[in-house]
Amino acid sequence: MDFANVAQSKPRICLIGNSKLSQMVHSLIGEFEAVARITIIDNIFNDAVRAARELIEQQQVDLFVSAGANAFYLHDTLPVPVLGLRVSSADLIQAVLTARRISRRILLLTYERQKTNLDVLKVFDDIEVTHRTYTTADEVKEVFHRCRDDGYGVVVGSSYTCDLADQADMASVLIYSRESCRNLLRKAIRVAGQDKRQRQQTALMQYVLDRNPHPMVFTNLDGTAVAWNAAASAQIPRFARRRRLDGLLDRRILDAPSFRSERLLVEDRLCALDKEPFEFGGETVGHVYGFQWSPVAESQDDSRRLVFRSQRMAEVHNLLAVYGATAGTVLLHGETGTGKELAARCIHAAGENANGPFVAVNCSAIPVDLFESELFGYADGAFTSAKSGGRSGLLESANHGSFFLDEINSLPLAQQAKLLRVLQEKEVTPVGSRQAIALDVKFIAACNVDLAEEMRAGRFREDLYYRITTFSIRIPPLRERPEDIAALTAYMVRRDAQRYGAEIDVKTLVEGVVPAFRRYHWPGNVRQLENIVERMIVSHRLYRSSEAIVEALPTIAPELFAVARIEQDGEGHLRSVEQEEIRRALTMFSGNRSRAADFLGISQTTLWRRLKRRRAE
Repeated sequence: MDFANVAQSKPRICLIGNSKLSQMVHSLIGEFEAVARITIIDNIFNDAVRAARELIEQQQVDLFVSAGANAFYLHDTLPVPVLGLRVSSADLIQAVLTARRISRRILLLTYERQKTNLDVLKVFDDIEVTHRTYTTADEVKEVFHRCRDDGYGVVVGSSYTCDLADQADMASVLIYSRESCRNLLRKAIRVAGQDKRQRQQTALMQYVLDRNPHPMVFTNLDGTAVAWNAAASAQIPRFARRRRLDGLLDRRILDAPSFRSERLLVEDRLCALDKEPFEFGGETVGHVYGFQWSPVAESQDDSRRLVFRSQRMAEVHNLLAVYGATAGTVLLHGETGTGKELAARCIHAAGENANGPFVAVNCSAIPVDLFESELFGYADGAFTSAKSGGRSGLLESANHGSFFLDEINSLPLAQQAKLLRVLQEKEVTPVGSRQAIALDVKFIAACNVDLAEEMRAGRFREDLYYRITTFSIRIPPLRERPEDIAALTAYMVRRDAQRYGAEIDVKTLVEGVVPAFRRYHWPGNVRQLENIVERMIVSHRLYRSSEAIVEALPTIAPELFAVARIEQDGEGHLRSVEQEEIRRALTMFSGNRSRAADFLGISQTTLWRRLKRRRAE
């Protein structure tokens, strides 16, 4: 792959050297202006590194060239490729020949790690060449000054060595030739171009990977991760920390040449996993793992999810997908706090109108006299306080989407009749208008009581009951699916820790609190669990560690320890315990129903209904 943008494709080469080397390279820049952009920094050692890093931060360089100790120092320090100028045999012979014309006693000074072929100097029998090496700037000064008074007439070495000789009024010869510098620039341009194309290919591959919203991980045959997309880092915390799949996936999966599962538990969440061999040139060089979180439904604000591990909830989730794909109305029934709205969003996501609006209405919260105007809308001048121009209703705003009626059992009979007509005719007529509006809406209803019993008692219309129960799904309470508690707790802890910026040891906290959570009967279901987890995370500011939070759990969430775990041996016993919980909460908050409802993890409407039932009994 080569984007072939001529102006941008010129390699950017920077020479870091000093004095004579810089001058030599500067004289060559004109030869390469058409194919490269070459700059020079006249510095050594720490100053050179500092200048180089500034260029890297500004993204103004593709490759550095240097010589001697500078080249090795930069190569060991910088994240960008560095090419060093080597001492060729031809350069060494030429430098010695030049030095011989000055003096027969020659001091050759080179960096310790720089290879120098001294055997080529054996052809000279009329000169004395003494070779010394150095490792640091201070050491080269010491070696130079030790040898300076030994009668040497000329020094051969790097540009830095030549500068020291000049300062001591000694003759010097640069060990590098103009032709070697020219060849170095040619190689640098070639290598920089190849590196730039490789980085373009890598960036393109990463871009393509990151376009996939589902986690993908590539491994070699040893199982080492060699590439992954942003979704893998963001959605799989354990992989993001370790960059490894062992410990995340079972060994049988890692060892299998290929693997596919629609329901695999990963990071306390169910997902579909597809592992396939990755082939190149007709042979397998690694594997690609594709993850897709199948049991998760996003909420409106993307902060809550339908999370589960139990088989019961897996069956519910399958029904949500199957019934969601139909045009019929779906009834969800379950206790308060079981996640009926999240289930409704799963139904919405599975339908043909998944990209349309999702409108949720709590039927118990709509005043009787505003029911028609809120749901159906109204025309201009429909009634005294009507806004000029009229107003569209909630049903119209849900067109080409889904309409969720929560607590439908709380609708008065008169309103039930009006709703029935909408469901039958699939159209709505705004108040004060004669023009009906056609509806393309997926209707979803929910109730927290036995709707059949309400129908038999005359509080719910029989015709409406049979209209909305074409497809019916029961959301089990949390106490009937205790195997979901750990998964829910882990998810909520991670979410709230990120929300409040708390450094939480998730594993320690979850393992510490889940035994107490599993003993509790959760009258407020998942919503109550959500409240207690949030309370724990906020309490981290007081207790500072997961271990301390576990120890303080009776103080943080006393309701968990107020009543022993209930054996489900009768509805009457369950109700008596619930009433005791409500009585204690009201006493704790001096009769404040709002605070008591928050403490219990239930809505004020539910609290009022249970108090009413208590008085009736």
